[in-house]
Amino acid sequence: MSREGTQEREEVELTVSDIILRDATAADWADVLALNQAHRPHVGALTPIGLRQLHEQAIYFRLAEATGTLVGFLIALDPLAEYGSLNFLWFKTRYERFVYIDRIAVVAAKRRCGIARHLYEDLERFAGARGFDLLTCEYNLRPPNDDSARFHGRLGFAEVGRQNTEQGQKTVSLQIKILHGSSGPVPSSTFPGGDSQPDAPSAK
Repeated sequence: MSREGTQEREEVELTVSDIILRDATAADWADVLALNQAHRPHVGALTPIGLRQLHEQAIYFRLAEATGTLVGFLIALDPLAEYGSLNFLWFKTRYERFVYIDRIAVVAAKRRCGIARHLYEDLERFAGARGFDLLTCEYNLRPPNDDSARFHGRLGFAEVGRQNTEQGQKTVSLQIKILHGSSGPVPSSTFPGGDSQPDAPSAK
């Protein structure tokens, strides 16, 4: 078997049991920045300073590793974070007890191995244990990110709005998932106009 064929087989055979999750530290930032950059435009750009600020604000910043190598990461914030993202602020003006998934990235060669799902499920347990009602996030409709749309649909997320960002260069679908055992989303009393606000899904 060729070396390329062997590598492909190893990539396919990676399973969730091979993945270790741990909290990120400053020593990981260079690898995180490189992986983040590889996922543009589906995640926002990051500078070293921006990553340090995210690390300080994040309620959850964990890495997925396989055989000691970074294969993915997820960064999430709660409503107390001081963060200027338009998408984060959209949720903050509407909901009280939520965890916002700012970004997730998985090494291209390790996709479809369950890494993203493993990170999301870990975050869901983390958020539920701390009394949060919702997970929130967005994915791109323009430019389209069909893989992300399918992924979030399988995990039980539903659209609650859309908005344009980056001076109209992007359109995002704003998504929530009601956590098991929650009474449901608790909206704020005001809904700033100018964008769509479909009904939130019921808890089932």
